[in-house]
Amino acid sequence: MEQQRASGGYSVGVGEDRRANESNLEYLRDVLRYVVEIGASLRLQMDTETLLKRIAVTSCKALRFRHIAIYLADGNGLFRVVATSGANVAEEKYLREHPLPNDVVARIIDERYRISDSYFLPAEDPIWQDEEFASYFVVVNSSGDLSIPASLSAVAPAGSQEWRPEDLMLVPLTSGDNQLLGFLTPDAPLSGLRPTRETMSLFELFANQAAVVIEGAHLYEELREAVRQAKESERVKNNFLLTVSHELRTPLTAVQGYLELLGDYWETLDETSRARFIQNARRGCDELVLLLGNVLDVTHLDVEKVTFKSGPVYLARSVRLILEILEPIILREKRSVEVHIPDNMLVWVDELRLRQVLLNLLGNALKYTPAGSPIALDAEYLGAEQLQQLSAGAYAEHTVPSASAFVILTIRDWGPGISPQEQPLLFTKFTRLTSARHSAQRGAGLGLYLCRQLIEAMGGRIWMESSGVPDEGAAFFVAFPRYST
Repeated sequence: MEQQRASGGYSVGVGEDRRANESNLEYLRDVLRYVVEIGASLRLQMDTETLLKRIAVTSCKALRFRHIAIYLADGNGLFRVVATSGANVAEEKYLREHPLPNDVVARIIDERYRISDSYFLPAEDPIWQDEEFASYFVVVNSSGDLSIPASLSAVAPAGSQEWRPEDLMLVPLTSGDNQLLGFLTPDAPLSGLRPTRETMSLFELFANQAAVVIEGAHLYEELREAVRQAKESERVKNNFLLTVSHELRTPLTAVQGYLELLGDYWETLDETSRARFIQNARRGCDELVLLLGNVLDVTHLDVEKVTFKSGPVYLARSVRLILEILEPIILREKRSVEVHIPDNMLVWVDELRLRQVLLNLLGNALKYTPAGSPIALDAEYLGAEQLQQLSAGAYAEHTVPSASAFVILTIRDWGPGISPQEQPLLFTKFTRLTSARHSAQRGAGLGLYLCRQLIEAMGGRIWMESSGVPDEGAAFFVAFPRYST
């Protein structure tokens, strides 16, 4: 058996007496019966490989060939054998291990070799003298030995009608939009004669059925992938809505509680208590606005609609505003928060986006560390070259910082830390680490993703460091472009 051969553009007619068996009614009736049999198989619940195997076997029987192989494009520039008939185990193994490159197939699918809508490349064609081309094919001699066509010691006379082992016949499998999906390579006809146009046309009936199987499989895979994505999207959406509703309920409950206290006890409260309750309700509203901003901005970032109004912002003042929002949690958990940021340190950012980033980072530091453990915030000036060195682990060397001077804010905690294996997942969308998923804390998996998108859009960088050792905690570093007066 060969890694099959075919011809075209050649006159291959013979006498009526030698082709009688191909034109008699019984032969055509058999072919039709096999075609109908394959058509019925298409309605059965068979896997693609089984159907293609059945087509290979049936077409061999119907058209009276000893061997056939079905090749399919793998999408990577190669055509690979997926089904055979008449090949022994060793021959099929060899064929499967030796795919045909696109450029080799392109040389065969040439108008010179065309018969009907298929191709026949005869043994005497000069192309077989190209050793590189011929090396992709093998011939199975009567003894069962494999050889390469280029080593032929004799060739058939031009125009011979006898089938030679070195002949190559190729029947394309084309999609509805005329794309080449693969091909059949019938070999060794029982008649011992090269194919006629009628034989080629009959093989094309089976090739069309194989193409239907392949396109059906592709459509099924696409449908299954679409269903999988739809289910995953539904799951993510449901988890997201559940988490967001929980996140928003906390500040809403605080606002509602303080307003009810003011409504019920306004007359009995002193001015200091009233002012404190109103301030706490405002802080809850501020947190609610920032949380809603997270949700909306993630959507906008995906379609690149976020706008920034950058300007000089005092970093220490923004930090204090966020700590005031988080003050109820800090007091309840008896936290110590140390802040070492000069009051006159200016950064060039969008102030609202800065507050969103700070709320996410400080909120995470409180959520995922034990109550009572400290948090520290420090800031320092840094040049672009120093920033490049410090953030080299998170940013490729060729990504040069856009500004020449930066302010580096460090938010450090002394919690359980983050394992090195999970650190690459930190800044991806809808991702929560194993420790977070198993904790009582809820989260949408959006905070750190949003932080990175916002910080980088403002010309900065964000990364983290942690040994993953409990009580050594983690440090998040945020680089903002520096503003100099």
